[in-house]
Amino acid sequence: MTITFSEVPQALRYPGVYIEIDGSQAGLGGDLPVVLLVGQKLADGKAPAGEVVRVSSVADAEKKAGAGSMLAQMAEAYRAADSTFDLFMLPYADNPAGVAATGTITVTTPATASGTLTLYIAGKAVSIGIAPGEAAATATAIASAINAAGADIPVTATSDAGVVTLTARHKGTCGNAIDVRLGLYGEPMPENLVVSIAAMTGGTGDPLPGDLAAQIGERWFRYVALGINDAATLAAWHTESRRRYAVPVQAGFRVFTAFRGTYEQAAAFGETKNYEHISDTWLALNPPTPWEAAATITGAAAPRLYNNPVISLEGTALPGLVADVSYNDFTQGNSLLFKGMSILEVGKDGSVYVKRLISMYQFRSDGSADDA
Repeated sequence: MTITFSEVPQALRYPGVYIEIDGSQAGLGGDLPVVLLVGQKLADGKAPAGEVVRVSSVADAEKKAGAGSMLAQMAEAYRAADSTFDLFMLPYADNPAGVAATGTITVTTPATASGTLTLYIAGKAVSIGIAPGEAAATATAIASAINAAGADIPVTATSDAGVVTLTARHKGTCGNAIDVRLGLYGEPMPENLVVSIAAMTGGTGDPLPGDLAAQIGERWFRYVALGINDAATLAAWHTESRRRYAVPVQAGFRVFTAFRGTYEQAAAFGETKNYEHISDTWLALNPPTPWEAAATITGAAAPRLYNNPVISLEGTALPGLVADVSYNDFTQGNSLLFKGMSILEVGKDGSVYVKRLISMYQFRSDGSADDA
């Protein structure tokens, strides 16, 4: 058999060992995958809405989408799980016709001794020094502490006559999913202090998806973390995912998103969807926001799926997510897996892991069930 050389001449009869190394066919054969974060930006974010931009760091995400924005928090959550893949974002401005969600904290009985109140908003702690006195003064202290806690707290606060009103930083339904609770880790209350919390609600008007094909362009995003998770947005990304998997594009992606709500709400939402390239994880009514959970799940799953597309992700740790162990309900979890919803597993210490990630695909074109 003739061996073709590039440098060793064929016209060679002088005895000896001649070695040539050809590196033209060498290499690992892979590229560096690119991940896309999709979410809302604040008005002070420098990135133009509707245009894909590179994210070089969490600080860069804060500059481009605004500190405390959905996208800035998604970038931080993603990088906590994966520091390898390239990261881009597709920012959306709040819908001008949208309404921001609100909630209240009402001081019904003021404290009778000084102490510390620990409030958790979206799982982030706010420590509040409480002095004995009137309900109005206590509410003012709570509002001031929330506003002083920094932009990472996804709400702002005002107080009036013993009632603290919380307003989501973003307009839209995303604000309805912001968890507000006391003593996540069992922290004691100041003596005799009684407060009542009304959950965040009333957020309406999510950004319209727009022309995704034009916005995304030709770059191949293998994985997408979807922070905006209303039904219209999921339908638009489903349509685009099918287009990109088909000829002539053939550069498809997997979308990861999350749903916060009761079992009944998750079941009703999931069973009406049929999206083969979208995975939607049920959070129940636990502290993480859906957008941060979506970014964390993407960051944890993407590198493993890239290494081995058929690997089981069960037991994969989801850093930064916290949940109550009561989430581990076999009956509800098994039921949701038949309704296109993915589920988690919660450790005894509240740490969170993947239990099963599935797509939202459930039915053939004739409406019959398909477990493929």
